[in-house]
Amino acid sequence: MRLHEFQAKEIFAEHGITIPRGKVAYSPEEAGKIAAEIGPVALKAQVLVGGRGLAGGIKFADDTNEAEKISSLILGGSLRNEDVDFLLVEEKLEIETEYYLGVTIDYRRKCPVVIASSRGGMDIESIASEFPDQIIKEEIRPPLGLTDFQTRRIAKKTGVVGSNQRHFAAVVKKLYSIFRSVDATLVEINPLVLTTDNRFVAADAKITLDDNASFRHRELYSRLKSVEKMPSEGKKLRKALAEKVEVPTYIELSGNLGIISDGAGTGMSTFDLTKDFGGRIEAYCELGGKATPDLIEKAMEIIASNEKVVVILINLIGGLNKMDEMAQGIALFVAKRKELHEEKMKPEIIVRMSGTLEDEGREILGNSGVSAYDNIYDAIERAVGLAGGS
Repeated sequence: MRLHEFQAKEIFAEHGITIPRGKVAYSPEEAGKIAAEIGPVALKAQVLVGGRGLAGGIKFADDTNEAEKISSLILGGSLRNEDVDFLLVEEKLEIETEYYLGVTIDYRRKCPVVIASSRGGMDIESIASEFPDQIIKEEIRPPLGLTDFQTRRIAKKTGVVGSNQRHFAAVVKKLYSIFRSVDATLVEINPLVLTTDNRFVAADAKITLDDNASFRHRELYSRLKSVEKMPSEGKKLRKALAEKVEVPTYIELSGNLGIISDGAGTGMSTFDLTKDFGGRIEAYCELGGKATPDLIEKAMEIIASNEKVVVILINLIGGLNKMDEMAQGIALFVAKRKELHEEKMKPEIIVRMSGTLEDEGREILGNSGVSAYDNIYDAIERAVGLAGGS
């Protein structure tokens, strides 16, 4: 889960990292009032995409009237295909130096790593490409954690001098504390600025949470999701609904066939085979190894709401998932659709079922008028044929 900048900064502040004074505005009038309180401000579109500055999503205003005028041009529009529903209005900083600072996971070395650079304000990929010698990496060994010696070494290698080395090292320590405490895969400040009055301030903030650990942070996730505005229609609505019911993977492509699987490996093999048979996939949905009847029913509802989908192909291989429970979810979807439609049900449903309690699952599906295939090739061939493929 990626956090908006203002959400990440709230967490930064809770851990003692200095952030600019500011508030979130949902209207030009609100932005103007905040500017009146703060003075010269930065107006930042709150969208979950990078490159906001280059795309016109970050502007500056010197007074209330200018803040309202600029906000009216940004709010209600879109930025890199993301709707802009609110802005972060915060004080304009007087910057002396910009740094990059982040903590992420090095999957090759299998440990967390601190990344720092004196080239703040650029994305880390550009820094790595143009100034590879100015990137500092410090591996963290979990049994020891991030030591004070390491934070001081990072500060020195980054080019921080004098007493500011100690202050920079403190920010590094706090950033790693956030990384650990919220189970993040990335915590980043870009830029971390040294202001003209000698303060280290997080001018930007980025946090990506590991959703596999969400059960440990239910209150945090609930708070973060409470600000999200549900899209009203189309692809964005379906994607948002999938996230809301915690579908692990939901992707839309360009075709007329939907795929649901109960595991990533099962899903990708089904995807590839369907393409080999000439199928054109519109929606791909993977439910994970611990799917529930409610989850598969909701996933079917989301895919069926896409008018392009004429066939839903469901491939289930019972390991952790029990086939009778999966069948109950499918049967519930069928029952609801029959209540709404007198004509032949659309989209068509093709199920391949194999594994734990599959006989019981087949019986449940049979009572709902849904046939379950044993052979995946037969199921895919049938689905592709119904969808008008080869």
